[in-house]
Amino acid sequence: MSLRLLLRLNYLVFSGILFFTGCASFSGSAPAELSLSQLENLRNSNANYLLSGRILFKHPEGKQSGELALQISRNSELKLSIFTPLVGSLIYELRAGKKKFLILNYQEKNFVLADNNQQVRQTWLGMDISLTELKWLILGQIPEKTPNWQRKKLADGELLLTQGSAEIRLRFNASGQIESMHKSLEGLLEYQAKIPLYQKHYNLPFPRKISVEDYSGTNKWLMVFNEIETPSGTMKSLDFTPPPDMQPLLRDQ
Repeated sequence: MSLRLLLRLNYLVFSGILFFTGCASFSGSAPAELSLSQLENLRNSNANYLLSGRILFKHPEGKQSGELALQISRNSELKLSIFTPLVGSLIYELRAGKKKFLILNYQEKNFVLADNNQQVRQTWLGMDISLTELKWLILGQIPEKTPNWQRKKLADGELLLTQGSAEIRLRFNASGQIESMHKSLEGLLEYQAKIPLYQKHYNLPFPRKISVEDYSGTNKWLMVFNEIETPSGTMKSLDFTPPPDMQPLLRDQ
């Protein structure tokens, strides 16, 4: 398998077929009480999140799985780290901000550094799933206001978001959390995502399982979360400088 394909598949980090189910609540320590402002931040997705679990992704040349650690800051920066099962060696890492996109391949000592735009996401993730859309899925909800998207409630209860030639259809469960999300570009399906299971954290629902597949169904991935933390304070901004011992695979474009 080529390095290019490996990188694309691994950050297709949203892929897969999942193989274990969860219990009623996340593990990990949680404070006995939260202030009203802290609870409000959690409800409005305005908090820092640290999640861990497992990932399984399937592609035309086989399947791969690993442990994952996911960090989302309240300023919408994301870091996804993938480790080998059992041994726990770091093999891939994705860092994404509003402007920059960095993939680190620790096995091959290569990196991809590019602008975070539609073309780059389609090339290296196999689909145009933005940082904002990914955050919606990981948290299982969208904010009350989405200024960059026009909103329309459809007769079947789905919510339609439009932005230029892009459309996103969201279906919600009885509790108001995202159940499925489909994105189309110029009328053609780009990806579809499902959240079949939720769990409670601070007595609030968060996704336990998230599956995503591209428009062709060729690339699929699944993330299963078993622990979540919501640290207070300000997270350190991500560093988009590749390690000095790595060689560039793709420069800014």
